[in-house]
Amino acid sequence: MTLRGDIGLGGRYLLAAFGRLNRPGIRRFVFGPLLLNAVLLSAFGVWFFGVADDELARIATWLPSWLSWLYWLLLPLLLLLMMLLLMYVFSTVLMLIGSPFNGLLAEQVEREQGAEFPAESMAHLLVRTFTRELRKWRYFLPRYLILAILMLIPGVNLLSPLLWFVFTSWVLALQYVDYSYDNHGDDFLETRKALASQPLTAIGFGAVVGGLMLIPIVNWFVMPSAVIAATQLRIACFPPSCKHAEIDYANN
Repeated sequence: MTLRGDIGLGGRYLLAAFGRLNRPGIRRFVFGPLLLNAVLLSAFGVWFFGVADDELARIATWLPSWLSWLYWLLLPLLLLLMMLLLMYVFSTVLMLIGSPFNGLLAEQVEREQGAEFPAESMAHLLVRTFTRELRKWRYFLPRYLILAILMLIPGVNLLSPLLWFVFTSWVLALQYVDYSYDNHGDDFLETRKALASQPLTAIGFGAVVGGLMLIPIVNWFVMPSAVIAATQLRIACFPPSCKHAEIDYANN
């Protein structure tokens, strides 16, 4: 894989996409992902802080007085764990549940630029998007398992945080850009090939998405913004097959 692309380009598209969330034509497709994000992220935060508080209290009771300073060391580590969970796990759960909304939003972004898509029933949309998500996980899971094994190997595990960060950024880029490819009827392999042609662009985009997912309140708006940005990024930078429509990508 040649390291080509613009590592900052995806971030610029994403920041610009936040300003499009309330645009007529886009707004109605944003409400579903936005509500889903707000409810699930808030619920997860309440649950986690409740569990964290109980566990820290138990640890504080168990620690001898001369080790009480460990409590204040464990507190930031536990908060860091929450942040990693949000970035590595919870965002993927959100995308699985929100995939039908995200597919419709990506479709609308392209419709505004002249694309046409065949009519599709809600039942067919649900089956198509959930099947696609399962196909992605057949690609993701074995690689996550390899990374988990590498964490257990002395010496190699020093690189684990970097490897997790890079791979998760890659995964997030694949997830969001793939909504557009799926809408055009392209196989997930085509998404991977396209992003592999500009890996720095893809990883840069995924890294910004993951980072914004860690910011409270802001993370409510990340998923719909990322769908908009990824769709525009695909139109501008990655080779589409455009089975349903020909778009003048140079002028849109």
